[in-house]
Amino acid sequence: MPKGEIVKNEIEYILDNLRDEDMQEVQALWKENWRNNVYNSIKSEEVIILYGRGFQKTKIPIAMGGFKELFEKNSNIACAWMLTGNEASLNKIKVLKALKQAIKKADEKYDLMYNYIYKSNHTAKKWLSMLGFCFNNPKPEGLKIEKDFEFFYKLTNRKGKKCVY
Repeated sequence: MPKGEIVKNEIEYILDNLRDEDMQEVQALWKENWRNNVYNSIKSEEVIILYGRGFQKTKIPIAMGGFKELFEKNSNIACAWMLTGNEASLNKIKVLKALKQAIKKADEKYDLMYNYIYKSNHTAKKWLSMLGFCFNNPKPEGLKIEKDFEFFYKLTNRKGKKCVY
């Protein structure tokens, strides 16, 4: 997705209309200045925007996400992230199909995808489980995870590696 004013407006729209579970998560993680902190952490990333029908039956941005390579460019390890707006609930099948496509593409590039999620974000945990992510909590040694958050990961099958449940 190209960067610029259009993407900025779409990101801001989703941040203004987050699902309750996602809102609780970003507020717990980023505290008082959550909106600016989230925006600043993703503004220079390649952000995938998903469109769907809103409550007013118009086409609007309903979700955004991406894969952040934390170590070096062309790394085979990425932090997978996603935030969804309230209207994602009207587009559950579309969201899941788009997630499957994005993860399938990412599986070709990354050996490991991971992040952590607010323990009470049950909808996102369900989607992540359906996409092959694991929650059996083998968090890497030394990784600091905030209280009430849970580590998740996915090893790709492209090198014969599988998630152990």
